[in-house]
Amino acid sequence: HPTRPEETLLAGDLVELTARGLLLVSRPDHPPKADGDLARLSAKQGERYGAVLERAALLRALRSYFDQQGFVEIDAPAMATCPGLELHLDAIEVNVREGMGGAMQQRYLVTSPEFHMKRLLSAGFERIYSLGKAFRSGERGVWHNPEFAMLEWYRAGERYPAIVDDLLTLLPLCARAIAKVRASRGAVVADAFALGEPLRISFTEAMGRWAGLDIRDVDLTGLRARAQAAGLDVREGDDKADILMQAMVERVEPQVPKDRVVVIDRWPECLASLARRDPEEPGTAERFEVYVRGIELANGFTELVEPAEQRARFEADLAAREKAGLPTYPIDERFLSALAEGCPPAAGVALGVDRLLMVLGGYDDIDQVLAF
Repeated sequence: HPTRPEETLLAGDLVELTARGLLLVSRPDHPPKADGDLARLSAKQGERYGAVLERAALLRALRSYFDQQGFVEIDAPAMATCPGLELHLDAIEVNVREGMGGAMQQRYLVTSPEFHMKRLLSAGFERIYSLGKAFRSGERGVWHNPEFAMLEWYRAGERYPAIVDDLLTLLPLCARAIAKVRASRGAVVADAFALGEPLRISFTEAMGRWAGLDIRDVDLTGLRARAQAAGLDVREGDDKADILMQAMVERVEPQVPKDRVVVIDRWPECLASLARRDPEEPGTAERFEVYVRGIELANGFTELVEPAEQRARFEADLAAREKAGLPTYPIDERFLSALAEGCPPAAGVALGVDRLLMVLGGYDDIDQVLAF
């Protein structure tokens, strides 16, 4: 039955494209549900359907790059006894029965595959990457989902600039892969990566340029005074890390240039996380973050591989979590044992794949790039 002007095609109709136009072949007995998968993926000219295809192309491009660089893809566990101890991350607890009728064991969905990957570095692997899911409770918004796709990779024997170089090579490759899918579907191909020369700037320089805050040669009392003079709402009990992260989120990130890739490196030691101290610049750590279109995509380090210092940082993190009334988790003793056995110097990074697809594809809500 050739379609007539008064006949409206519906989602779910089976049609044939002929020289005369669309030919209605069949229509299901029951119309698709408004909240069903077909309706959801077909909405807005098939936006989510296209995002599924773009994600597949993106994953192929990522794997192709690392394969060509001689990396080994590893399959990290999704559950662990320790999910990570960073103050700003909350894990999702799961209970697993040990054998048929056995006792329940407390586990956590991993917030990152980092600990397992560094154990593999200690076991002799030199170039590894993981492309899978990570989980973080309490994270939901236009850029966050509790379950998300994460790419993480490590280079033994390297410092963080080698990882930055990987990123600057990867980004245009990924943009072209997404653009190719869009062109094949006849969709609008955004000029997703017409960005200028990358900007590399230190954390201290970024604070001065975009937050109006001079953090050089200052103790906590001095930093509090400078932050208050700059208009920041410093609270009683805030330490250096609290004040600097507030300035980062409220002042720096909104002003990061959107017309280029921005690399902010050489972070203060109080925000080192799992990065090693910079031996050439006292008071700083070899940590970096990468922003594209003003959105943070990646967080990486020259890795801390000294077991005693790592344990001390874990214990400090646990004390801070307890003070803040946050859940506390066991220290990963196997990870510390691996470091003690001899983890080589290395650099690594974690990159949010959903965010990468959003930025390069021009999406403004993470729901647009999730099939489910």
